[in-house]
Amino acid sequence: VMGTRFALEPGRGRAAVPVFPAVMGAVAGVLGVLAAFTFSAGVSDAVAHPERFGVTWQLEAFYGLDGMDVGPSAQVSRAVAASPDVAGLLDMRVGGAQSSGVSIESYEYNPVDGKRVPVVLTAGTLPDTSAGITLAPTTAQQLRASVGSVLRLTGGPVPRTMTVTGIGFVPDGPHNSYDQGAWLTPAGFNQLFGGAHYKFKFHLAALSLRPGVALSTGIHAVNAAVATVKGAQSLGFSPPQPDQTVVILQDLSVLPTALGGFLALLALGAVGYALTTAVRRRGRELAVLRALGLTGRQSRLVIVTQASVLAVAGLAVGIPLGLVVARVVWRAVANFVPLAYQPPLDAWALILIAPATLLAANLLAVWPGGRAARLRAGQVLRTE
Repeated sequence: VMGTRFALEPGRGRAAVPVFPAVMGAVAGVLGVLAAFTFSAGVSDAVAHPERFGVTWQLEAFYGLDGMDVGPSAQVSRAVAASPDVAGLLDMRVGGAQSSGVSIESYEYNPVDGKRVPVVLTAGTLPDTSAGITLAPTTAQQLRASVGSVLRLTGGPVPRTMTVTGIGFVPDGPHNSYDQGAWLTPAGFNQLFGGAHYKFKFHLAALSLRPGVALSTGIHAVNAAVATVKGAQSLGFSPPQPDQTVVILQDLSVLPTALGGFLALLALGAVGYALTTAVRRRGRELAVLRALGLTGRQSRLVIVTQASVLAVAGLAVGIPLGLVVARVVWRAVANFVPLAYQPPLDAWALILIAPATLLAANLLAVWPGGRAARLRAGQVLRTE
């Protein structure tokens, strides 16, 4: 009871203890540490999962440029799609369209032999008619478009009107990043770019491997299938290059970690100061209790209880706030980058934050608890 009073009652006059700063410090420390680890978990998840940036395939190939293929692309696609190690294969023509002054690198979504490669969508669906289009997030923002918006696009001699069916990521191409561009059906691509100077600007392929197939095994099997096609030596498949955004995110993770460490030190200072101050300013209360029979061990327990109550208060408020703050900040980062938002969670941080906080608080209580245990009641009361 005395320890709880020391932790939660500020007192008056010479017996006043900085209770509010200690509680707020404990909350800030727990919040900061948990938020930092949770945010770092979001960064680690994005770095480890390329699909957060829309990359759901493991291999890519370059088929052609400016309306001309560098090899028998159709035969290669059919041969590769027949491999049992291949789960999905997209044969993609790319064309440059414009709408309202915004350039739109438009990708043809054309699965080979029905082997689809999933597209990461943040809203809506992929187009299923020639009049539909799925925009990448930044392109949609530039056009101020959303699902259901109607756009007038120019790609060939005749402008076309298309309806936005979804928002999703596209491949990272020679003239666009993964968040800029659009998806079209083969029929939509033909209508938009029909009669253009070139049938396509680029011709690419994206391939996803069957789950459980190692990347090295997949590369060997796919390129072996390519080698069976005459004249296809230059159409080999290789892993995509990592996006520079990943490096930026890794650098960004240092900032919340530093802030979390600073808040943890602030919490240790606030709680430690409150414990020390309580022994010094409320020594009279302890001395009276010692005169009534309180033992040195029980005096030490008063300070330990005070530290534990402050820690529990910090945990009760700091844990939910830390999770909320981390997820709000990570969502803001995901929208800014952009990338597909996945709620971050560091399970180990969530499991260990409570015992670590209680341990730290009790270590802080060792020195002031020792002072309370060695308190000389007679001397204190005579002085008072």
